[in-house]
Amino acid sequence: MNDPNLNSEANKELDNKYLIFSLKSEKYAFSIKNIKEIIIKPSVNFAPNLPQFYLGMTKLRNDILPIISLRKRLQYETVDDENARLKEQLKSMEEGHLNWLDELEKSIINGTEFRMQRDPHLCAFGKWYYSFKPDSYLVYSLLRKFEDPHNAIHKLADEVIEISKIEGIDAGVKKLTYAKSTTLKMLISLFNELYNTLDNSSRETCIVFSDPNGKQYGFVVDSIDKIIEITPEQIEIPTEHSEFSEYLFGIGKLQDDFYLIFDESRLI
Repeated sequence: MNDPNLNSEANKELDNKYLIFSLKSEKYAFSIKNIKEIIIKPSVNFAPNLPQFYLGMTKLRNDILPIISLRKRLQYETVDDENARLKEQLKSMEEGHLNWLDELEKSIINGTEFRMQRDPHLCAFGKWYYSFKPDSYLVYSLLRKFEDPHNAIHKLADEVIEISKIEGIDAGVKKLTYAKSTTLKMLISLFNELYNTLDNSSRETCIVFSDPNGKQYGFVVDSIDKIIEITPEQIEIPTEHSEFSEYLFGIGKLQDDFYLIFDESRLI
């Protein structure tokens, strides 16, 4: 026979447990009391007449449930759109370095002044590289490999121009040709590896909820972090001017950390 007192205590403890998840490098929370399970982002089928933030419908065992992109619900770019935009930006910067080397070769052969940026920190890629903060450790570790070949490419201008003055144009062109087959090849290989990593490194996860009526739905988030306890005394009621206030249950504050706690029923 079930003890109602034990069930009551269990429910109280469940009320204080929150799932912390990531979205665009920020941490948010859901109460775990209505979470049924956590799955890898599922494939979805398009369904007409759904709001734009719904990705579509998916089958989970014997149930059909809608899948919502929490990024789109909060009017952020999706991970796919964000990565596509970044890849387009990177391909433009990769092409910029190919043009940079072509211009350097032309200046040597024609004896004209080379006017393009020589400082690796100040070219378009350098400005991006030294300010970009990736969410993924895979992307971060790969980006660290760019610094040496990228710096070496930019050092070529002074080296090749000096060789051309001392040893002649043919010697300068030979040095540049060798760099294209080694340093540039390495840089292009890193760009290609980065594109592949962006295509395949998404850890998007789906949190499946079941409401009191048994209806199920899922929210796609960037990644799952942990489950923590937040007591009612640690939760502040959001003001109407708080970010995403219309979707919030409260704001959990634990020492130096705070989490926006979403009410999932307000997001569907």
